[in-house]
Amino acid sequence: MRFRYCGAVSAMGIESQNIVGYQTKAVRQDLSQQVCTFDQIGVEGGALDIQKLIPVDGEGDYVGEGDINIQFKSSLGVLEAAYAYYGPKELNKKQTEAGWYDEDTEELVEFTFNSGEGFQIDAGSSCYFLYSGEVNRAETYVPFRRDLSMQGNIRPTSIDIQEIIPVDDEHNYIGEGEINIQFASPLGILEAAYAYYGPKELSKKQTEAGWYDEDTEELAEYTFAAGEGFKIDAATAGFLRFPEL
Repeated sequence: MRFRYCGAVSAMGIESQNIVGYQTKAVRQDLSQQVCTFDQIGVEGGALDIQKLIPVDGEGDYVGEGDINIQFKSSLGVLEAAYAYYGPKELNKKQTEAGWYDEDTEELVEFTFNSGEGFQIDAGSSCYFLYSGEVNRAETYVPFRRDLSMQGNIRPTSIDIQEIIPVDDEHNYIGEGEINIQFASPLGILEAAYAYYGPKELSKKQTEAGWYDEDTEELAEYTFAAGEGFKIDAATAGFLRFPEL
């Protein structure tokens, strides 16, 4: 991961400063979740055009033949759309350019990811995504819907799970275990779940708000890697608040 600092410098110090950079993020075989860790420069809202997100192998060559598949699911986990990456002529004879294609219509996809929008990948082989752009250093609120959604660490650096707080429209934390972060295996099997509780909401001995292990009822100790994805199962819609960098 590399960052480049750009800004105007005066005798008083740095007056303005942006950080731009790039990051190579591994994608495991089978199922996983990810999120773009940069805002796109010169694009309203920092949105990422899906066609600029290219799956590559260890040599930097694109991974085609439909091996890499981005999935979009409903809040109940039902598959709604799937986009796969193909090189020229790999999908059909009329297809002349590499890119993401709709698995149903076989048309080149027109889609942009909102800044901080997570997604799920179903990969026939492991690969890499290359993300680039401007680092968002501000306190950020990423929306999540009721029931299931794909989320991720929007930062290009690691972050402690306890620094990410689920909040409502008024920026108050959402406790009582209503917001649940889920980790699943490459085959989609639930491996761990952490829920957010305010003080004394989980047990009498629990004195601080935070994410707690649903099995052990202990305060969760976990650090998200940059861009690492996860699922949320939420009893109510809200936002994940990421602290300022």
